[in-house]
Amino acid sequence: MGLFDKLLKGAVDAIDNAAAKNGNGPTGLKDLFNQAMDKKNEAINGSSSTTTSSKPSTATTSSTSSSKRSNYAYTRPTYSAPQEVLDTASIPAKPSREIEFEIYDGEDAEIRVKITFDLSGDFLETCGDVHYLASYLPTIDDDYDSDYSDSNTPLFGVYDADEEIIYNMAEKFDNGGVPDDAMMFLPIHDMDPRVRFKAKIESRGMVKYFYYCRLYDYIPNSKTCFSVSYPKNVVGTPLEKKLMAAVDETVRTMKREVLEVEHRPFR
Repeated sequence: MGLFDKLLKGAVDAIDNAAAKNGNGPTGLKDLFNQAMDKKNEAINGSSSTTTSSKPSTATTSSTSSSKRSNYAYTRPTYSAPQEVLDTASIPAKPSREIEFEIYDGEDAEIRVKITFDLSGDFLETCGDVHYLASYLPTIDDDYDSDYSDSNTPLFGVYDADEEIIYNMAEKFDNGGVPDDAMMFLPIHDMDPRVRFKAKIESRGMVKYFYYCRLYDYIPNSKTCFSVSYPKNVVGTPLEKKLMAAVDETVRTMKREVLEVEHRPFR
């Protein structure tokens, strides 16, 4: 991602975060940004993202009285995990390690909170604008490029939901409803009370298995997810079970600790 793209993404993140803090939920800007990046990548790679309609055009030109009009439609790229990635399901998972990051809770972000959890050593940290991001790289050691990115590689992430489908599922559940637009949905009753449900959905051309967790006490519009995303051809394979087990462990071992409360008596 070039400098301009990073600056644009930072602006989109800032707008979404401000909207969430003010109780307005996701703006949808991140979906538009991701679609734009997909189209850019398609253009760079020389692939086509258009389809042509045979519907006659009512427009005329000086050379012809009728013509066919092209109907341009956005088509998401097709992702597929390579066979060598699918085969890693038979490799025993590397020992888990403790991961930690901090969030700021409270009406004025005055509560500093540490989140910790255990994550399979098969995942290596990757750069990203979320709480935590890691790529599934079971055959690579720690000496690697943290900017590594491959859309066909499973990706683990902890983030505040910016996708409309996930946000709406969480919002509906918080209001006593049952989401009905998921490949799999199961309320959770035997973990930390902050863990509300787990689900599997199809989003942005990938499958996502995630837990919805309420990490914030005072910012209800922040819907945090512990998630792994992977191409559709992973569904139903031993690799999918391995990836799902890794996410199960992160949520099962998750802890939330308040580190500091900044008192602001004059506000």
